[in-house]
Amino acid sequence: MKMNRRNYIAVLLAATLLSAGIISGCNAAQEGRTAPVRNTPDAGSRTNTETGGGKRELTVVKEGKPPAEQGIAVQRIHRIEGANIEKWFSDHELEIQVTALEKQATATDEAQFSYSRFRFDLETEQRQSIEEKPGASQGEVIKSFPSPDGKYSFIQTWKNKYEAVNAIKNLATGERNELLAINNYMEVGGWLNNDTYILAAGSMEGLGAIWKISVDGTREKIELQDSEVEFFTQFAVGNGQIYYTDNNSRLKSFTSTQARPTLLATDVSTLSLSPDSQRIAVTTTRSGGQEEESLLIYDTSGHVQGLQIGKGDLVSYQSWSPDSSKLAFAVYTEDKGGMNGIYIFDTVSGKVSPLGLSYFPVYPPSWSPSGARLGITVDDKEKLIVTHIVDFKQ
Repeated sequence: MKMNRRNYIAVLLAATLLSAGIISGCNAAQEGRTAPVRNTPDAGSRTNTETGGGKRELTVVKEGKPPAEQGIAVQRIHRIEGANIEKWFSDHELEIQVTALEKQATATDEAQFSYSRFRFDLETEQRQSIEEKPGASQGEVIKSFPSPDGKYSFIQTWKNKYEAVNAIKNLATGERNELLAINNYMEVGGWLNNDTYILAAGSMEGLGAIWKISVDGTREKIELQDSEVEFFTQFAVGNGQIYYTDNNSRLKSFTSTQARPTLLATDVSTLSLSPDSQRIAVTTTRSGGQEEESLLIYDTSGHVQGLQIGKGDLVSYQSWSPDSSKLAFAVYTEDKGGMNGIYIFDTVSGKVSPLGLSYFPVYPPSWSPSGARLGITVDDKEKLIVTHIVDFKQ
């Protein structure tokens, strides 16, 4: 990348230059500047030299500082044994789930585990037990999805793996509107904008209904005219667009008012829309004697942005930083000379940097709210799992 230069020109006029005179640039050199001398044509008020009929003009060029280097640099790595990250409360506080082996597996019985939740402080390394909320049913799972502006949250309360109660909550007032008329079989959806949530509810028979849900609790079904999709394996929503892959691994988009989809890309196995809804990380699979996956960045119109940023036998667990400036992803390649481990793609510089951690994660990488930290959970022979939290230099 070329370095930007700012030229500061100071024209030094000398009325009595000798034809063999020498002009000293000591001060410029001391200040890290260059002082080239160039010939220029006559220009009325300019002073001509005694030879050549031209004018000798001294131009002092001061080099500005290059822009700050983009990319990543690791400052520290924390280690939390036997735990995975459930969610972040702040850049230094998070909820972890600790897994403990209670009974070893036998020839006839599976191993037994216990699970406990804690609030963990990275600065003090103290843990505080998180008790189950009063009134929560056994086995009930609650998931929330805040709107882009943080004013509302779409909440799913799963009674079991086939049935969920959906609601919209006003985070400022605490008011909650339950959507009792919607049968939900799948956890597929996203915010279309600050005021509308799109839910692909699924069905035991196939695709099921697609709902457009407003923050006031009102909802309506929207139509998708595509005979080449039976159910959604990849689905993302943002900035007024709905993205999905069909039965033939083709990436398409449609809107709540345009039922016929637009084809964006082919051979797509996974997609991940950035939080600002400006980029889509797409994994493509091609077979050329040996199956290989590539990671590409598309804009929302389906145009590839630059070259592939990752390649291997398996490319997975794409995770965007909250500000959409970085993408973490994992690569596994049987050939140890290829890409292996966790990588970070920086959208500003276009650089892809390895974290130096060659292991493969068992959960998607998890960013802290500011993007200053990244949590990576991997298998461990002694502790079952271990979470590494990487601090990046700012």
